[in-house]
Amino acid sequence: MRTPILVGERDVVDVVRPVHPVASVYTRPSRDVPWGTRLSDLVDRLHENGADEATIDDAVSALRYEPATAVAVFADGGNVPAMYATPGRTGQDLVRVGAAHVLPLLEWSQDMPSCVLVVEERATVWVTVSPGRLVATVVEPVRCAAETAVAACGVALGRSCARLVAVRGSDRLVERLRDAFGPDVTVRPVRTPTAARLTGLARTTAALWTAGKLADLAERSNLPGHTVQGVDETLDALARGTVQDLLVTTGSSAGPSAWFGTNARQVRPFDDSVPPAWVRRRGAAADVAVRAALLSGASVRVLRPGLPGSPEGGLGGLCRFPLSVVRS
Repeated sequence: MRTPILVGERDVVDVVRPVHPVASVYTRPSRDVPWGTRLSDLVDRLHENGADEATIDDAVSALRYEPATAVAVFADGGNVPAMYATPGRTGQDLVRVGAAHVLPLLEWSQDMPSCVLVVEERATVWVTVSPGRLVATVVEPVRCAAETAVAACGVALGRSCARLVAVRGSDRLVERLRDAFGPDVTVRPVRTPTAARLTGLARTTAALWTAGKLADLAERSNLPGHTVQGVDETLDALARGTVQDLLVTTGSSAGPSAWFGTNARQVRPFDDSVPPAWVRRRGAAADVAVRAALLSGASVRVLRPGLPGSPEGGLGGLCRFPLSVVRS
């Protein structure tokens, strides 16, 4: 069982890619129940969910000893086994078998995005990276002249895949960075860039990004073909390759199911009377949609249940271009 560290949702692609069943196990340390008892319960649940013996052996090999922190394990009998530490993640033990269930992992990671910190000190500027969750890339601090701060920040953004810049410096520097990177990067001033302050800044920025996606969904819903909502519409848009941003509510994996095949566009609502012609598996519609989005390069935004403005049925999306253009 290999134990890599993820670098954002792009590296979850290898986990969701298989068409064969994947066992997804989420667990964390607990003082209330002995680990041996909990592991036996997890094995029973894997059996109940239809996991084969090779997959169960894979999961047990990763969880033989009680983890020191919360973990997510994805096992399939040796094809794409992976185990990820998720410190701070809460929730009950969870077991799923089918399409890889990465929603809890994505939700946990998006709450703490990477941040590029720019600190202005008289004639020089320090550029460093505060890595987000599941980030393995190490970007060394850079000291540069004030006039090259924007270029140095751009390099740090590219290497870290960050979209957030925190600035302790002049208003002029803040505006220069905003003008240089435009709406794709959030630039926020910070007076005291302590670890706690940067953590809070990252979390509030992640919440602002979520609110922005929901505002876009509401605004563009008045434009025909620019958004989709509900399981059927969203899967249809994914099958056409038009989804740019997928919005999915946690807990929606308990909803309807869908067919999925090898490639990103082989998705459709489950209908036992008319199965698709391609090689397919059945999975929770939310997991199938997330898999299709990640394979196609679309972004995924995970929403908490009950968040105002969430898409109908727990699934929705913002389209790259109007669906009417695709259909014509």
